[in-house]
Amino acid sequence: MADIPRLGQSRFPDKIAISMGDDSLTYAGFNQQVNQAANNLIEMGVKPGDRVALFANNSLEYPVVVYAIAKCAAIAVPINFRFQVKELIFVLNDAEPMVLYVGSDLAALVSEALPKLKAPPKVVALENLAEGNITEPDVVVDPDSASMLMFTSGTTGFPKGVLFSHRSYLAVGHCLIIDGDLNHHDSVMIPLPLFHNGGLNALLMPSLMVGATAIVTERGFDPDEILETIQNSKISLTMLVPTMLAMLINHAGADKYNVSSLRKIWYGSSPISPTVLKTSMGLFDAGFYQVYGQTETGMNSILRPEDHVDHSQCTGREMISAELRIVDESGRDLAVGEIGEIISAQQPLGMIEYFRNQKATNETIRDGWIHTGDLARVETDGLFTIVGRIKEMIISGAENIYPKEIEDALMIHPAVREAAVFGIPDDIYGEAVCAAVVLQPGAQATDQEVIAHCEKHIARYKRPKKVEFHQELPKNAAGKITKNDLRSPHWASRNKAI
Repeated sequence: MADIPRLGQSRFPDKIAISMGDDSLTYAGFNQQVNQAANNLIEMGVKPGDRVALFANNSLEYPVVVYAIAKCAAIAVPINFRFQVKELIFVLNDAEPMVLYVGSDLAALVSEALPKLKAPPKVVALENLAEGNITEPDVVVDPDSASMLMFTSGTTGFPKGVLFSHRSYLAVGHCLIIDGDLNHHDSVMIPLPLFHNGGLNALLMPSLMVGATAIVTERGFDPDEILETIQNSKISLTMLVPTMLAMLINHAGADKYNVSSLRKIWYGSSPISPTVLKTSMGLFDAGFYQVYGQTETGMNSILRPEDHVDHSQCTGREMISAELRIVDESGRDLAVGEIGEIISAQQPLGMIEYFRNQKATNETIRDGWIHTGDLARVETDGLFTIVGRIKEMIISGAENIYPKEIEDALMIHPAVREAAVFGIPDDIYGEAVCAAVVLQPGAQATDQEVIAHCEKHIARYKRPKKVEFHQELPKNAAGKITKNDLRSPHWASRNKAI
């Protein structure tokens, strides 16, 4: 990763590398700013292996700092800007960054968190990067060393840090360039947040690797802004999650924009309904590429445009450097049509390990294979289809949400006696969070009150969209709540394997 800015400057010095709003950086300018930031980090005392965190919305400075960290052989720690103070404290205490770059609109949240940190970092305003030495830093970067620590929700509800090497990220980038038909002529729109693997590593990184121009959008998703950007910047490729596609096709003014330049649409991160996909393919005269992967595995499969004709609800085929298997509980490879867990080869695309969590690492990585927790089957033509998840993770609008964290928030409400959280169908977000609640005897609460309570304790995107009140929750003989009994009626008329 460290060489990407330098190689971009040598190949396309005067070409626009990244733009956002009215501001832009050429490949030469980008590398120079990266070098300045890297040399400043070194002056701060940052050494190879140190962590440097970023807590900010999209900006031109964000990728500058990320690649500066790479040139220092340090480890970048992008943090979800939707996190509330409790989540922020947990991540910072786990990662223990030496330096924390903060966006101005999030500075107050950081100030609230700092007194509760074990090792408070040096806080730097991201918007006010200091100028400095533009020469290449004199640091040797081991391609097998850790380059990034990405946090993803764990089964307990607490985020887990996933360590990735420079070599693995470059391998993922090469896969996306080849299988996603990305080239240096492309103008690539990045409507995803840069703290997210999708925006930072699945879209921006391969764009910079191949010499394309990346156009980064600001916080939030506004259909008019997106469509106007496609029209005015002659966007040829972008990556969207199904939620975004649904918002675009349902936008009243969509047909007034000229989007003929858009030739390639990558999509993924959450289930997509057949209706949304069909309508999207009608609105955009483009090739659709469904990409699949996890934070732990990297992007490892793709459903290319030619396969969408007859197999639009399949997940895809292995990318060029990927190796996938469908296995049973004992690790035995399953035959065509049999459903089992999909596992992905750790090398060359997958993570190094979970940061400071050997137990989780050992549970997930076994004999060089990453166990995804996804259930899938292989079709007769070599395509595979995801049919469900072993774990109870909810994917809503490309965000991974685990029920326990929401259940814990619900259970501190004084009126709540029991709570169970699960996913229900949603035409826009793929899945939505539903909470089944039993109130304390004599207590009263409305669904809106319960939702508002959750918003005080967890990120807004994790809050329940629907609250069901029950006299009692179904349980098995051992007293464990049987969530499938609550979930099944919502999915009875739907194919969850979308």
